[in-house]
Amino acid sequence: MTANKSRFALRRLTPRALAALSACCLAALMAGPASATASPSVINAGLTDVSCPAATSCVAVGWFLGRIPGTSAYQNFTLAETWNGSTWTIVPSPSPRLPGGGAQLNSVSCTSSTSCMAVGETQTFHEPGGYLIPHPLAESWNGTTWSIAATPKLGNSGASLNGVSCTSPSNCMAVGNEGFPKNPTLFTLAEQWNGTAWKFVSTPAPLTPGGTALSTVSCGSPGTCMAVGYYGYNNGTGTSLTLAEQWNGTAWQHRDTPTPGNSGALVGVSCATAGCTAAGSHAVPAGSLGEATLAEHWSGKHWKVQPTPNPSGAGGANFDAVSCTSVSDCMATGAAVDQTGENQFTLAESWNGTSWTLLHTPGPGSFGNELLGVSCAAATACMAVGDFIGNGNGMTLAEAWNGTSWSVIKTPRP
Repeated sequence: MTANKSRFALRRLTPRALAALSACCLAALMAGPASATASPSVINAGLTDVSCPAATSCVAVGWFLGRIPGTSAYQNFTLAETWNGSTWTIVPSPSPRLPGGGAQLNSVSCTSSTSCMAVGETQTFHEPGGYLIPHPLAESWNGTTWSIAATPKLGNSGASLNGVSCTSPSNCMAVGNEGFPKNPTLFTLAEQWNGTAWKFVSTPAPLTPGGTALSTVSCGSPGTCMAVGYYGYNNGTGTSLTLAEQWNGTAWQHRDTPTPGNSGALVGVSCATAGCTAAGSHAVPAGSLGEATLAEHWSGKHWKVQPTPNPSGAGGANFDAVSCTSVSDCMATGAAVDQTGENQFTLAESWNGTSWTLLHTPGPGSFGNELLGVSCAAATACMAVGDFIGNGNGMTLAEAWNGTSWSVIKTPRP
């Protein structure tokens, strides 16, 4: 499909953290214990999502690739950070010991500073073959500690949870994908939290053959959710179509979505009182811009494309997330690349109820800058998170919007 689809698949299914491992590190994955005095090292880190119940209260989640203490083996570890209005602080989060694989958190939803749910996946390194098998992961935050919230056993052995939305501490909806170990994107996946346990919720069968996934979800109430993603992904052509499914409190139903350029994906969605806004990217069949930003609005009956600008001179651009405080106020974030495809910079656009406007965003890295998650507590208070390349390594990134401009906020390194 597009660069965004490739980046989405890597982030959610075969994380960039493991892709960044060198041959020497891969050899060390299965090595025996090292000296007990060896200090843990972190190779790469990134923040994938953020949720802000208030302007001075946010929780961000993600992953980091590091050495397992006491050994020479590496794996992915979950990462969680809290924002108090002035400082980001890392808080411990559970990570099962899985050399060569590990765990990561893909999405988080907070109803207050003391109640959050994060979802993602564990990754088991499989030999022979050297591939990762993903399994759903959920963790809850009570304002003091993170705890694993067990997810149900599925009929398929490969699955991931990519997005979550909570309307209260006792009601959350998570979405993702499931399939076989080597092909975990055969079916969409949904699970619901009742405050005590997660349960599997059936989703519609794939519309066509090919890869499919629900990338995120937004719920206005326990009985009203909208999830978006893609379907019909073709490994040969790299194309897919946009996907939306709506929850009515009893069942999920497919909702038709337009796909400009005949190839695209929706990666973010945010629902306000008078509808939902989804964000992603689509292919551009002709011209120097190979991939363009995509925004669509759900009126309650139909999805309709909203025109979005793209950075001048860019070779491609995409949205990775969107957050709306009202039908007339949304913020979408993502990334764009230059014509060479070698330099990537952060991207943000705002919606005023009539049109989308391109905003200036700082990029602290020499390349590889991206904003993967955004949450707005108010029209003048948004927090976006992602990663950038600094000193040859992936590093966490946070930027704040004050209603006038974006600024980088320092985040601690795991």
